[in-house]
Amino acid sequence: MKKIYLYLVLALLPLMFSCSKSNKEMSSGIWRGNIVLHKDDAKSTMPFLFTVEKNKDGKAVITIMNAGERISVTEITYRNDSVFINLPVFKDEIRAFIKSANEITGEYYHVGSRSKYSMPFIAVAGAKERFENVKPSASTNISGKWELTGDPGDSTEYKMVGEFEQKGSVVTGSVLTTSGDYRYLDGVVSGSELLLSTLDGTHTLLFRADIKDNKLENGVLIGGPTWNDKWIGIKNENAQLPDAGSITKLKGDGKNIDFTFSDLSGKRVSLSDEKYKGKPVIVQLMGSWCPNCMDETKLFNELYEKYSPKGLKIIGLCFESNNFEESKLRIERFVSQLNSKYDFLYAGEVGKSIKETLPFIEKLNGYPTSLYLDKEHNVVKIYTGFSGPGTGKYYTELKSEIVATIEKLL
Repeated sequence: MKKIYLYLVLALLPLMFSCSKSNKEMSSGIWRGNIVLHKDDAKSTMPFLFTVEKNKDGKAVITIMNAGERISVTEITYRNDSVFINLPVFKDEIRAFIKSANEITGEYYHVGSRSKYSMPFIAVAGAKERFENVKPSASTNISGKWELTGDPGDSTEYKMVGEFEQKGSVVTGSVLTTSGDYRYLDGVVSGSELLLSTLDGTHTLLFRADIKDNKLENGVLIGGPTWNDKWIGIKNENAQLPDAGSITKLKGDGKNIDFTFSDLSGKRVSLSDEKYKGKPVIVQLMGSWCPNCMDETKLFNELYEKYSPKGLKIIGLCFESNNFEESKLRIERFVSQLNSKYDFLYAGEVGKSIKETLPFIEKLNGYPTSLYLDKEHNVVKIYTGFSGPGTGKYYTELKSEIVATIEKLL
């Protein structure tokens, strides 16, 4: 009898152990996440909405919602009472403790090319509004184009253009800069205050400003613990940025340029290689850490599939960390998740003197920057920045311009 009892206990032990170690999970539905961008600033809390559901295979899927953008997150791991969420394309992740099926708390980890830091994070289920405690607003409507000035009055002052659409209290739109745009911004007018945010896997952005007499005053742009810019704005339907073709400067005439870098296998590749001879080439100066580069890569991949049979080549020169192996993993993830088909080379450390890396460039002012080369590899056009799909008509116009350039080169 004792032997039978012992066998029964031994048989039940694995089942008892697995029950005690069962994973907690997040409930299905809409959630609001909050990231505290500055620990000492209560107004730096950046909200975003996401849904949690299961696919047909029973695996968890999170969908981040920014205005018209939907970001599908599938790299989700439940482990005991914790959840680990790897955001797509980039290297940012959320590590959180599951307090209950309707609440998680933890840290948001940002991993850039040269910076790594964490920020407090909390998310609760059932919250349908992006910003909490929204105050009724007057008849103010900020729809339209705005001329924005960052760091006003400082030596670092810079220009931006805001394009917003307001319906009721809800505001969507984007802010364009000389290096790209802040993608899909989503928020509200609360009383006389403008509040906008976005989370895209590497950007964690919060815009705040007071609305007064067709002006935006006391603006703050917070992107993380060390990114806190002041800004102001005035309504201006004629606002525009400097010509994107004049921002990056060439050294010399840009004739018959060449360069040599390593591909992701370590093989040295040159623009003068047989593969590229007699072919028009787009040289994309970019980084796997750059959200505007992601948007540009999606478009370039679409155009490459269409025009590569006619001879078009595209080379992505990736400026990353000074560690090749670490950079290689980032680039491989970027390329794989975007299903990119053209060539990518490791161009060295971002921030290093461009004159050392690409001596035919005098001055580089932002990523992405693309060089359009004819069949003899002469630079016929330079374009700094990229207005992505979050900018609406600006993206449509830019895509048409790029297509026209490609067809002319071919």
